[in-house]
Amino acid sequence: MDFFFVPGLSPETWVLLLVFLVLLGIYGIWPYNLFKKLGIPGPRPLPFIGTFLEYRKGVLHFDQKCFQKYGKIWGIFDGRLPMMAVLDPIMIKTILVKEFYTHFTNRRDFGLNGDLDTSIITVPDEQWKRIRTVLSPTFTSGRLKEMLPIINRYGEMLAKNVQKKSDNDEPMDMKEIFGAYSMDVVTSTSFSVDIDSMNNPNDPFVKNIKKFLKFSFLNPVLLLIIIFPFLTPLLNKLNFTLFPATMINFFIDAVKKIKKDRQKNHHTGRVDFLQLMVDSQISGNISNEASSYKALTDREIMAQ
Repeated sequence: MDFFFVPGLSPETWVLLLVFLVLLGIYGIWPYNLFKKLGIPGPRPLPFIGTFLEYRKGVLHFDQKCFQKYGKIWGIFDGRLPMMAVLDPIMIKTILVKEFYTHFTNRRDFGLNGDLDTSIITVPDEQWKRIRTVLSPTFTSGRLKEMLPIINRYGEMLAKNVQKKSDNDEPMDMKEIFGAYSMDVVTSTSFSVDIDSMNNPNDPFVKNIKKFLKFSFLNPVLLLIIIFPFLTPLLNKLNFTLFPATMINFFIDAVKKIKKDRQKNHHTGRVDFLQLMVDSQISGNISNEASSYKALTDREIMAQ
């Protein structure tokens, strides 16, 4: 029977290898009968990755495709994690309000967020409530009215740029044009920073924001934690992150500089997103225990 084995590997080693491959195969397909057993339709998952790679053409495109094919409820798999998409308003109300409101209070967190791990998008429960309390005044009607002149100013710049390109018969990428407009409005209203990304695409702020927004579902680290989610704590300890380190470091330095300048010069201009967070620290330092509880840390300010 020796001819069945490669020289140098014992029969016991081959048996262990075979058992490992069988277990790996079972791991890769084990959960995929769940929705079929429940009678819930959905796209056929691939071993290990499920339906995750369907997002390559865009989340909206995949959802529309599934809605047209399966109706208002369907099941998908992000790796081995089953997820049910629900578009029926009555069912959504039943899940989120009537029956399971205590189970769906937080957003999904993939992990590996690095210095962004305290973002309001990822933090759970009481920490989310505390950060939201500080940030909510940014979106009051009075604050939104203050933003209107900024939105109008960049809107005028947008119109001029489009008109200029039209007069010169230049091709226009509308996604790029309106993306730049959105970027300018957000950075100005949030940090009082005027970057004019429509006319200065090589500005460091613009480049790093584009790096942040350029998310790939083919990121090897993301695929690894989708296929083997139990590796996430280990990768966290090894300082792996889903975001480029150079981009994160740039924004950390930028926020620190803006914050330092405002504290030094006693910022008296328009109260923006960043100023509300800085003010929470100041009031926490000089006021009572309740204010101190609401004060954001430097790490939390950066993550927002």
